[in-house]
Amino acid sequence: MTPNILLVDDNRDSCDLAAKWLCRSGYHADTANDGPTALELASHNHYDLAIIDFQMPGMNGVDLFRQMHEQHPEIVGIFLTGFTTIDVVFPAIDAGIMRVLPKPVDFNELLPVIEEYVGGPE
Repeated sequence: MTPNILLVDDNRDSCDLAAKWLCRSGYHADTANDGPTALELASHNHYDLAIIDFQMPGMNGVDLFRQMHEQHPEIVGIFLTGFTTIDVVFPAIDAGIMRVLPKPVDFNELLPVIEEYVGGPE
């Protein structure tokens, strides 16, 4: 079964580009541009992986993933962020995020990380 991925980033262009790249790589990807939309999508869909931006208006990525993980403990989280300092990385890991990657992301480096946690597309 092809893993379902939820991309969450307030930068619509980056989010859409990443979704297109994931779809071309064989994955199914949905996008959300804020925390409440991501939570709504997660309440109606099964996601194997959430790739989340840290800094978003209204709700940061740590708070978002905590809520998603409470509803769906099996979901794997990866952060993409321009803020790879300890005050971001430690709360992310404490929330259950498996990996924190710096922005801008190199898709060729992201793909093996995705495969490591949820497998490849079928």
